[in-house]
Amino acid sequence: MYKRIGILLVTFLLATAVFSSIVWAETAVPTDDTALYLPLVTAPVLPPQVITFTANVPIADPGETITLSWETRNAVSTTLYHLIGGVFGLYWDVPPTGSMTYTINSGTRNYETFALFATAADHTFDAATLTLPLTCPFTWFFGPAPDTCPQYAPLVSPAAEQRFEGGIMIWVGKEDYIYVLFDDTQWTDGWAVFTDEWEEGDPIDDPSLVPPSGFYQPQRGFGLVWREQPNIRDRLGWALAPESGGETAVQRTSYYKYNHTYLKALDNTVWHLLPERSDWEKLVPEWIN
Repeated sequence: MYKRIGILLVTFLLATAVFSSIVWAETAVPTDDTALYLPLVTAPVLPPQVITFTANVPIADPGETITLSWETRNAVSTTLYHLIGGVFGLYWDVPPTGSMTYTINSGTRNYETFALFATAADHTFDAATLTLPLTCPFTWFFGPAPDTCPQYAPLVSPAAEQRFEGGIMIWVGKEDYIYVLFDDTQWTDGWAVFTDEWEEGDPIDDPSLVPPSGFYQPQRGFGLVWREQPNIRDRLGWALAPESGGETAVQRTSYYKYNHTYLKALDNTVWHLLPERSDWEKLVPEWIN
């Protein structure tokens, strides 16, 4: 009897062990094998592209209203910029594909430039620029002309010139300016400009200043600048002759900055004043109006 009980007990324990291993095996292996072995996959971000970026005209007039059109791909945001002198100016958040009208300022010269940026969700971007040439409404008063459009038509004005030991003074009546051009330009500025503050009834010169024989003290507006502006008298010295009167024409280039000034001289040559008052030269034109 004890032997039978022992056999039954061993049988029960073996069955329990087998059953337990079967239960453990079923709970350890998932029914969906793919959930255990396949990694999580996310959709790739496609690179953004600017497909087209155009204007409705090949060349425009200052003051004209133009239409800009564009098409992009895979962009979550699109921005249109107006560039001035290569620097970002106004900007507009625009749809990925669309168009917009823009009125060119009447004072803009040479060209207009725009840039379009298409940005994806991962912040990568594609960009395109559009440069639209502009017609030039004015011509230069001399030739050969500079390679840019003048900002304005020539300003024709009464003028005067006077030569000094170390340079020259030029008066442009309609600007109410006196230009001073220095001969010693290697280590300092080459020219300066001052408002003409002399008025009728003011002293024309300083009687206490007596020039050496053969030289002259400048008078009126020239004399006021020569006497009262720092370093002008020292750099120019005495005048070599009395001032001469006539007519000039003035024009300037139309760059965003660093512009050149051109003055018609009384002998029909051209004073060329370089940007930033750095230097000057005298041009002998092929023709002059």
